[in-house]
Formats: sequence, structure tokens, C-alpha cells
Amino acid sequence: MDFLTFTSKALEALAWPTVVLILGLVFRQKLLDLIPAIKKIKAGPVEAEFEFAAKTVLAEAAEVVSPANSSELAGPLAPTSEPGRGLITKLRNARTDATGAIIEGWATLDGELFRLAQQFGLDGTEAPTTNTTKVYQAVMSSNVLPNETRRLVHELREMRNKVAHNSVVPTADSAQDYLLAVDRVVELIRNHRKNLPNYGPGSR
Repeated sequence: MDFLTFTSKALEALAWPTVVLILGLVFRQKLLDLIPAIKKIKAGPVEAEFEFAAKTVLAEAAEVVSPANSSELAGPLAPTSEPGRGLITKLRNARTDATGAIIEGWATLDGELFRLAQQFGLDGTEAPTTNTTKVYQAVMSSNVLPNETRRLVHELREMRNKVAHNSVVPTADSAQDYLLAVDRVVELIRNHRKNLPNYGPGSR
């Protein structure tokens, strides 16, 4: 093989890798933007359904919390504020541990339900070691919360249970939507409690 033939063959062999490398560099950002979509496709229909449910419950919670939709409250509702530092930290953590973020998010809401149950002295919720399921059932079977709020609490609990029982592996986006929905519902319950009897330092 002479030098010209060798050079021709070498250039031919390097042509496609070089073209691919150049295209990769030129369209790098577009390729990176496609990665989340590819991950969602790979996640499967169950995860996609969970992500849709998280977005839906967040939208519904936002509507109920909005001052324009506060007719179900006994008094005025404080305007929704910007996420606090604690919530921002949780949202950031959800990027690396979506499952843990959802479990922690429900624990926050569960704590607010416990304070509500204590404020009203609901049966079986007097002891600080009360089972969380018992607290949930006591609140949900009472008329202490408006129907729409109870429905949101129920949906958030069902979503948490799916994650806790490994029925679904949540995406980071769905975990963040879940946390934002929890924050809104906790705010809704807290504002509702402020307008009800026995609200004081001990029940905050």
C-alpha cells in the first residue's frame, strides 16, 4: 500500500467520528435538554401517571389556597408567600432523593394534622405517641376540615403510600411538585385552625 492510499484510507476511517464529534459539540445543549425527556420515557407509564398526579394536586392546592378562593375558610386567608428557606432546601434535596423528599413532605403534613386533632381534642389523639394513621382517620372522619381540604389531604396521603410501598419510583420533578402541594395544604390547614377555637401557643 502506497502512502497516498494509506492517507486516503486513514482519512476515510476518521471522517465519521470527526463529524459525530463536531455535531456533538455544536448541538451539545440540545442533546442535554433531551436527557430529561429520555429519562421520563424510560421511567414508564406508572411514573408518568404519578408525575401528572403531582402536578394536578399542586394546581388544585394552589387554587384552594388562593385568597380569591378562600370562601371555604371561617376567616381571611393569608396570601401565599414565597417558599421559605426550609422548603427551598427540601426542594433541592428532592433532586437527589425524590422518595425521601416525599416521605418527609407527608411527615410535615401529618404533623399539622396532629396539631389540628389536638386542638379539637379528637378521640384517641390525646397522647403524643398516637399512631399517625389514627390521627389521620380521626381528622378525616370529623367535619373539622372543609371537604376540598380533606380531599387534598387524602390525595397526598395516597401518593405518599405509593412511594412508601415501592409501587412507584418518583421523579425529582414529581417530588418537588408534591412538596409544593404539601406546603400549600399545610398553610391552608394552619390558616383554617387560626379561625377555630382553642388555637394558641400550645397548638402551633
